[in-house]
Amino acid sequence: MFVGTRVLKAAGAVLLFFILSGAVWAGRMALMPLADLSRGSNGVNLSLTRVLFHELEKRGFNMIPENKVLSFMVRHRVRWTGYLDSFDVLAMNREIGADLVLLGTVTQWGGPGNSVGIVLSLVKAQESRLVWSKTSAYSVQDVRHLLGLGDARSVNDLVPRVVDDLLATLPNGVRRFASAVPLCETEGAFIAPRYARGGEEVTCSVRLRCMGEDPTSVYLKFSGDGTIPMERVGAKYVARWKAPMEDGRYPVSLLLEWDHGSGRKREFFLSSYWVDNRPPRFTLELKKGVTMGDKVVFRHHIVMVPRFQDPEPLSQWSIQILDKKGSAVVDEHGEGNLPRVLVWRGQDGHGVSLNDGDFTICMKVWDRAGNVAFASKEVLLRRTPPQVAIEALREGKKVEVRVKGGKEDIPLAYWRLVVRDRKGELLKEMEGKKLPARLEIPANGDREVVCTVEARDLLGNRVRIVNRTLKVITMREKERKEKKGSWVEEF
Repeated sequence: MFVGTRVLKAAGAVLLFFILSGAVWAGRMALMPLADLSRGSNGVNLSLTRVLFHELEKRGFNMIPENKVLSFMVRHRVRWTGYLDSFDVLAMNREIGADLVLLGTVTQWGGPGNSVGIVLSLVKAQESRLVWSKTSAYSVQDVRHLLGLGDARSVNDLVPRVVDDLLATLPNGVRRFASAVPLCETEGAFIAPRYARGGEEVTCSVRLRCMGEDPTSVYLKFSGDGTIPMERVGAKYVARWKAPMEDGRYPVSLLLEWDHGSGRKREFFLSSYWVDNRPPRFTLELKKGVTMGDKVVFRHHIVMVPRFQDPEPLSQWSIQILDKKGSAVVDEHGEGNLPRVLVWRGQDGHGVSLNDGDFTICMKVWDRAGNVAFASKEVLLRRTPPQVAIEALREGKKVEVRVKGGKEDIPLAYWRLVVRDRKGELLKEMEGKKLPARLEIPANGDREVVCTVEARDLLGNRVRIVNRTLKVITMREKERKEKKGSWVEEF
């Protein structure tokens, strides 16, 4: 004996409707993949099968998962899904616990008339008996409205209408089973804050849409079977509670109850929230400067790179650069994550270059739970070129050129001195990395020498004086000049 669908011609679908003599089933339904004649004799329409599966679930049927049905088909070598023989139906009841088996065939899909046709048959598995059958077919021409509002434009637009038409005539007994627990779904739900600190108040708001009676009680259920009641406020249900003190993810389920003690309940996962009590852990790394002790010195620009030990999304950040008096010369804020790299060019918030000075870079970050972390670095801005002082002293038959200079906090990286006579002849040249220095030159009797000096500090600040004439003086003349406050030529 075969129980299954037959190909029905499109015009005027034949309805086979069997009343279930008042029986109420509280069993499980197996949906066979829909055979699709538009795809050939062995065609299958899995996408439409899943739409139908979802609609049956929404109407309260206890559906057997698709993978179990497909595994059964493989084991029993079911090659065409439009029908099952009695032995297969009984085996489905025995092996996967199916009380009801729903079979179907897509008889029309597209074509010249842009139509959809489906035939369904319902079988009571224990008896291998057909108890209900229904056919529905629509074309695009069938769905026309005033002013063209809501018209079907493709076969996909027809699917909801066909499915609703098919499922609306399920037998009374099956429909009573499906509505024993009213179907409800959430139209909107939110938990705020989604990321909270321990002890912080968390609020959940849910809007429900129920087919039939509304639940008499609504609860939020947490892991460990803890529940709190939700209060109805207008069209929403609202609950508030204190977040646990322990870090972690906390799932929240919605529990609906009709007539406490009746056993009519519905529970489903709603959402999750996270508890985070630990501030972000990060350090501020500076590049493009010169490290001197616990400070970084720069002349042109400095690169700021935040390094997070455990990277996580941020809600906001701020960067302040303070001068020695504590006044903010730069104050920047942003939402979301920090830029990976930030560059400061020694300018204030208006883009004006600052004078040499000592500054503190202060960086703050807030994670999604509002935990704050702070890091700071001291930097020195130095743009002034190094100063160099030079003198030429005669001592007996010797003439010595003495050079000193640099800055106290920024060492020199290089200096070079070239000494010529008044005719341009090279007397001596010398270079080095440290000052002061002395350079002995030939004593030719000239009272003047011509010097070219160049110096560069560790930051690249550079001074260069070319062909500066310098008087050769004796020690007595030097002492007299020192008494008057003038000792050397400065460059």
